[in-house]
Amino acid sequence: MTKKIPIKIDPCPIIEAAVDLRFDSAMPADAIFGIIYKSFRDEFHDKVEKLPILQIPEAIRSQDPNFRFQPYYRFQNENYLLQIGPRVINFINQENYLGWDAFYSRIKDALLKVQGLELVTQVNRLGIRYINMFPFDIYDRINLEIFMSGTRLRANQTTVRTTIQTSNFTTNLQIANNAQIATTTALKTGSVIDIDTYIEHDNLPIFPNPDEIIGNAHNEEKRLFFDLLKDDLIAEMNPVYAAE
Repeated sequence: MTKKIPIKIDPCPIIEAAVDLRFDSAMPADAIFGIIYKSFRDEFHDKVEKLPILQIPEAIRSQDPNFRFQPYYRFQNENYLLQIGPRVINFINQENYLGWDAFYSRIKDALLKVQGLELVTQVNRLGIRYINMFPFDIYDRINLEIFMSGTRLRANQTTVRTTIQTSNFTTNLQIANNAQIATTTALKTGSVIDIDTYIEHDNLPIFPNPDEIIGNAHNEEKRLFFDLLKDDLIAEMNPVYAAE
């Protein structure tokens, strides 16, 4: 029997949700920011900032593959961020998660605007990442146990990292207790479930209709999250399910 997946939980543990798009462009790197800025400046009027990578000389940035998909600039509008670089666009919802429908609606509007700018020649990677935080030791409440010499391992600070491959997507999963994360308002301590689900190859069919591929990636991430949680924890989060 397939496990039912809630469409909403409360309280929501999500402290950050992000969609990452990596692409090739025929445009010069220093022209991409100006093109996107003109298109988005009215919507993202709260704040525009340069990111620290711009302190690195351009000659190094252009040669080092570690910098190829790093954003250079950040737009901010309330709790929604848009980060752009010569080969990447990040859409980020920090804290106060909008919910998938509202978040994706903003992403889709932005993607269609980017498509209209004709600066993307092909999309090479699509990723969705959710960072969830809990105020208790998450290893007591999930369907994952770690054993050493036949005895369950219980430690004050434990981090598990693994990569899970399905037919279409790859997921980097990280689980940690007693972790610290800096949010926009404070440094928080607790347990973290960090799920980064992505697909990468040349010419991903994002345009003109991104619904299917982004929707499938979101569903993959969400299924893994709820498969991890024990049923009693899900019940405590007041789940709401779609009407059958």
